[in-house]
Amino acid sequence: MSGNNINVFKLVGAAVLGLLYLTLSSAPVFAQVDFPIGYSSLGGTYAFLALMEEQRLLEKEGIRPTFVYIGGPQISQALIAGDIRMAVLGAASPVRAAAHGAEMRFIGGVTDRENITVIADPKITKPTDLKGTRMAIDRLGDYSDFRARKVLERFGLEPQKDVVLLQIGGQTGRFAALKGGQVQSTFVAAPLTLVARKAGFRSLVDLADLGFPSTSASLVVMKSTVDRNEKEVSAVMRAISRALRVFKSDRETGIRTLARFMKLNDPEALDETWRSQAKIYQEVPSPAVSGIKMVKDFLGQTDPKVAQLNVDQIVDGRFVEHLKREAGSASK
Repeated sequence: MSGNNINVFKLVGAAVLGLLYLTLSSAPVFAQVDFPIGYSSLGGTYAFLALMEEQRLLEKEGIRPTFVYIGGPQISQALIAGDIRMAVLGAASPVRAAAHGAEMRFIGGVTDRENITVIADPKITKPTDLKGTRMAIDRLGDYSDFRARKVLERFGLEPQKDVVLLQIGGQTGRFAALKGGQVQSTFVAAPLTLVARKAGFRSLVDLADLGFPSTSASLVVMKSTVDRNEKEVSAVMRAISRALRVFKSDRETGIRTLARFMKLNDPEALDETWRSQAKIYQEVPSPAVSGIKMVKDFLGQTDPKVAQLNVDQIVDGRFVEHLKREAGSASK
């Protein structure tokens, strides 16, 4: 074989190897483990899930995800049944289920503060001006009632004596009651905060600034999942933490994610919602222990088993500690 032929074969071989390298290096990472995740709300706090899906953050961790919307307490039932491996939800149904024997574990939380706002008649300039007025809530005896009472108490106001709480229903109905003069204040979330300001109402109290505890978008798994699939759960938590950091730091990506998740296309409303969510997202998704305890106290008023529940026994912080150690190692 001539020297020229040998050189040709060498060149062809190098080209083939180069193409193979480029193909493999640019190919998507194929997930190995199924990990269905259920979520209970279509509100902005849950929009990080769409960011995870768009950027394939779970696939990059070796997880093949399925995101399933399950409203109401059925999401806890799906978790117990094994239909999903993780639930992203408020604390009420898992706390109640844990109190009645389900081995659930809170391993993280997207936020530990409420991101809703008390909006009020423009003549009300400070919280103490609410004295002698009416406030709209969802239902008497539910968590919105409990939350309203706790907020009023922080300002030295006695519920139903200083401020009458009226049962109106959902956010849209409460806002309509405010516009109609039936009440003088209520609670709303972004982007309705923007609508309220444009209508002349005052943003009186931002519960995030107040540091009012929240359990919205808590991350809950079964104890058996923690025990048997620690590696996979750690991978999911890394992906969630990454999604929260990207959402907070990249406004354009965050707004695009919200538009897709909430099916919203108003630029002002999207910006309002992004600012609200970026403000409360935790970069390290730690369990919202204060919020869980507040929910437990509320449910314990009518359920003795919940009243006896030890919150520390249903919170597992190992995965958050892993994230903190990884972050510390990466910064060195």
